[in-house]
Amino acid sequence: MAELPGPQRKPTVYRALLSQCAVEPPDRTAGLIVSLPMDYIAFCLLYQDRYLRYTRARVADPDLSRELVETTLGSVAINWASVLASRRPAAEAWDILGSLIAQTLRGPAAATLCNTVYRVLPLLQADVVILRHRLSLSNKQAADLIGVEEPVVASQLRMAHRTMARRTVPAQPTALRPLV
Repeated sequence: MAELPGPQRKPTVYRALLSQCAVEPPDRTAGLIVSLPMDYIAFCLLYQDRYLRYTRARVADPDLSRELVETTLGSVAINWASVLASRRPAAEAWDILGSLIAQTLRGPAAATLCNTVYRVLPLLQADVVILRHRLSLSNKQAADLIGVEEPVVASQLRMAHRTMARRTVPAQPTALRPLV
């Protein structure tokens, strides 16, 4: 066997070095204590239940809904500094939740009655319809949840009602239409 170049160390030297570097494994029962910013905890406490109700209305699978909300809040936690620095933190978090739901709802999962609204209306209008009519939130609560001003919710709801009315009213034959 060929000798390798370099200084030769005896096994006792290695043992001595290793004994100096040895670290006791942590006590597994103690666990880690993770500190989260208080404003993030408050954000989660304020929004998590309504996020979960909304997601359940869209996804219809309680376990998947919980997973999507947890993933959303985890993503918000990871990006908390930039979310908090934005003009509307609630809007940032709502966008994350909406993106996760959209990625999940492909194919047959998107065929629920609630999601039909999203095929007929623009995204914000559909969100407002679900929040106001399915979850029975007030305009103020819906606006706070999605991170917009209350008048935006009111106007989006009016536009959604007009669009839905046009789509559900059967077309009258030309002869029966009123002359204007």
